[in-house]
Amino acid sequence: MKKENASVFWTIALYLALSTICVTAKKLKANNNQLSASPGLLVPNTKIGEVYGTADYTLSFDITPTGTIPDWASILHFTNGGNCCKFGQRSPGFWFIQGSTTRLHVRIGDSTDGNWGFDTDDLPLFACTKITLECKGKDVKLTVGKKEYTATQPTKRYEGHLDVYAADNFNPAAKAMVSNLEYTALSTAVIPLRHYMYNLQDEEMNVAHKENMDN
Repeated sequence: MKKENASVFWTIALYLALSTICVTAKKLKANNNQLSASPGLLVPNTKIGEVYGTADYTLSFDITPTGTIPDWASILHFTNGGNCCKFGQRSPGFWFIQGSTTRLHVRIGDSTDGNWGFDTDDLPLFACTKITLECKGKDVKLTVGKKEYTATQPTKRYEGHLDVYAADNFNPAAKAMVSNLEYTALSTAVIPLRHYMYNLQDEEMNVAHKENMDN
């Protein structure tokens, strides 16, 4: 096998292996209190949905880093418009920290500091890590694999309309695959507006628009 062909072969093999490990086929859900998606490979300025976010919520997803870049690298971004750092612009947001790392920069936002949140240790490359963020009252807990980070919310979190990106258009997309994203509002009055599905498994984007229906 020629060197060029071997390189292509192993690149495809790695992609398929990662897809098997971390990216599972999953139906989208858009109801009164939940947003679900499996974006796959991250692409800049990819909107995956809109939701009416509440102060109390849980958010979880699986991520497999496949490389690093020198810049801040966008993963997920829930925003009421803009990048940073007004109230609601990062509610929440996830990036890899600049400098070719896989350390998570997790911003939850607060009424006194729109860029409030956590930074974590490095995630392992080419391995699937489950991320869970739980925000309940003043208690905030971030679980990265088996490691937990906790903090006390300074004042209050944003409530209102949020656009959801994986990844956003303010930073380059992280070299990673994301799947099994689940956002569940724990407060009342959650009103999803509309929902899109992006299928990036074959490097093509298919968009399916689903109108919200009363349950």
